[in-house]
Amino acid sequence: MMGTKSFIYRFGEFELREGEFSLVKGAEAVPVEPKVFRALLFLLRNPKNLIPKEELVRAVWGDTAVADGSLTRCIWILRRLLGDDFNEPRYIVTIATVGYRLICPVEVLEESQPGPVQQVEPPAPINPVPNGEDKEDKRRRTRLSAWFLPASGSKKVGAWVLTGCVMLALCGAATFWYLHRPLPPLRVTGTNQITHDGHVGFMAGTDGARIYFNFDPFNPPTQTLYFVSTSGGETQKVPLAFGHGVAWDVSRDGSNLLVRSLEPSALWTVDVPGGAAHFITKGENSWGHRWSPDGKYIAYCDGREGQEGLYVMGHDGANVHKLVAGKIKIWELAWSPDGSRIRFSDGGSLWEVSSAGTNLHPLFPKWKGPAGQCCGRWTPDGDFYIFIAGDSVGNSQIWALDERRRLLLSASPDPVPLTSDPIHWGSPTPSNDGNKIFALGWLSRGELVRFDRASQQLRPFLGGISAEFLAYSKDGAQIAYVTYPDGILWRAKADGTERIQLTNPPLYPVFCRWSPDGSQILFAAQRGPDLSRTALYVIPVQGGTPRLLVSGDDGQEQSDGVWSPDGRKVLFNIQPKDSLRILDLGSGSVSEVPGSNGLYLPRWSPDGRYFAAMTMTRSTTDPGFLIAHDTIRLFDLQTQQWSTLAEHRGDWAWPTWSHDGKFLFALNEHAAYRIAVPGGKPQRVVDLKDFRSPDGWFGLDSDDTPLFLRDNGTNDIYALTLDRK
Repeated sequence: MMGTKSFIYRFGEFELREGEFSLVKGAEAVPVEPKVFRALLFLLRNPKNLIPKEELVRAVWGDTAVADGSLTRCIWILRRLLGDDFNEPRYIVTIATVGYRLICPVEVLEESQPGPVQQVEPPAPINPVPNGEDKEDKRRRTRLSAWFLPASGSKKVGAWVLTGCVMLALCGAATFWYLHRPLPPLRVTGTNQITHDGHVGFMAGTDGARIYFNFDPFNPPTQTLYFVSTSGGETQKVPLAFGHGVAWDVSRDGSNLLVRSLEPSALWTVDVPGGAAHFITKGENSWGHRWSPDGKYIAYCDGREGQEGLYVMGHDGANVHKLVAGKIKIWELAWSPDGSRIRFSDGGSLWEVSSAGTNLHPLFPKWKGPAGQCCGRWTPDGDFYIFIAGDSVGNSQIWALDERRRLLLSASPDPVPLTSDPIHWGSPTPSNDGNKIFALGWLSRGELVRFDRASQQLRPFLGGISAEFLAYSKDGAQIAYVTYPDGILWRAKADGTERIQLTNPPLYPVFCRWSPDGSQILFAAQRGPDLSRTALYVIPVQGGTPRLLVSGDDGQEQSDGVWSPDGRKVLFNIQPKDSLRILDLGSGSVSEVPGSNGLYLPRWSPDGRYFAAMTMTRSTTDPGFLIAHDTIRLFDLQTQQWSTLAEHRGDWAWPTWSHDGKFLFALNEHAAYRIAVPGGKPQRVVDLKDFRSPDGWFGLDSDDTPLFLRDNGTNDIYALTLDRK
């Protein structure tokens, strides 16, 4: 019978043997699930090709309907088996929202595989009796029989006993494996959108039948409390007797909400659905309130200067005591189901402390997963802790820590991802039966718009591309911009054509500025494993490798920078010791601008006469915590003196010089202003009261017409169905 053909695929350190359905690394077999094997085989059959997600799903699952997360989980497992890195892949590259590509070289060898099995007569036994044994084999067999046979026993009985012992050993091994087998991981099998309002703020929790959530948190007076059925449908408003407030938690029986009113600031319980409010205590500058499982206590965060920390009080507001001191970024508290522990977010990591205030420790001191850990809650049975992890640019996904405790069975000590898709997740809240997760899902989209003076309206610009930080070359013929939300720097003609990509992740530029001679682009980019640090780079306009401009070896970060009008120097600010510096590109020397302590966002005027900068108010207890930019300052390079250009109650942002240097534009309190230099008064040019922007960016086109990025994204509640085998 002719054999059917199969192949061996060699790639990197691995060898996939199609006929044997096996994956080998070196001389060792790598255990692999069947569907993961089929996904890898399909990629190996199509090296270097972009494989759309739909095509890969059909190749692995055929016509079977599968959940959206099944393929992402499959690729995640495959990456883990191969030791691949999502950010620096050697084998598999993800093409966002499209599919995957195998990028490594693949060597294909042919092997022979037996054809279909046919029923045949069994062959005659070879040496049915041990006449062919040599003397040593016979002696060995005789000794073995002696162990199992009584002196008067027969040889046939000995064979049965031996066979039974082998079977018992095999059964024992199987039983041992079964009792010590790893627990199956938690996974998402389906996703269903619950709300369709587009601007859900964050969730307070669920009573089992309804989900309670806030619209536009911390943005009064539009802040409103709503609920929606856990199966979806129309959202309904929860009336509040005191006007506007933030709902933080839902009681175990679903009859009350824990709400902080805004004016006056106080903590209340609110009956649902009637809305009757019962005062607990004043709640100035406190947040994150959570009832203990038995309802007797309330944990919360306090941000008042000198009193920052994690607190617990009685359900009536009495007997307040501090559990954790000196951590002012504490956020998103969660009690364990038995009430013995509290977990919270602090500075991008998760921590745990006992409800008595002892044993404070980080939850994942050795985990190599993503930073930005936040917003965790337990399933009601305590088996899983569900939380968010992601980088600082919003790429947040849902993870689960398996905390099941079963006799002899083991769970993974590290968290596992439950999602990996274009949706950015937040506020994961397990359902009351633990079979679903309700979570906020962001789909980030933007639209570049320009202010039309004739109609006094904002109109799409350059086709409404999703881009920010747009900057023109000095001659106005070219533009540079950063796409949103993927954070890639591009250069193009002024009409948006002939685009050239200049940067790649993980660099994420947060502004871009042309050199006066049009040969380079200066930008700041977030870097580091969690994209939490910024530094200055320059890159040629024709493309190439970005060059780090300032080393930052002194521990200082550079968060903004501008060229001098002659292109020989760069003015920038450093953090966290806010002050301004000048880098001489010729000599490489750095000097401090006199009197610039506490200043931020420097701008060099086009005529070279002035520096504009803003004062920065930071917390006295945490230098990394920014409060506001409340004043615009002006430095005259001729007199070497600082003066105040504009004071305003509120927060100034995005100062931008007009091209002739006669005006400085900036944002403040939902409006764009223009200020004559050196001593004019702020003049409102664009009202932005009802305008939504994802990052608050503001710029000018070549005619000094204001540009903005409009937020066209959505933020809704989804239900993720769990497989808890």
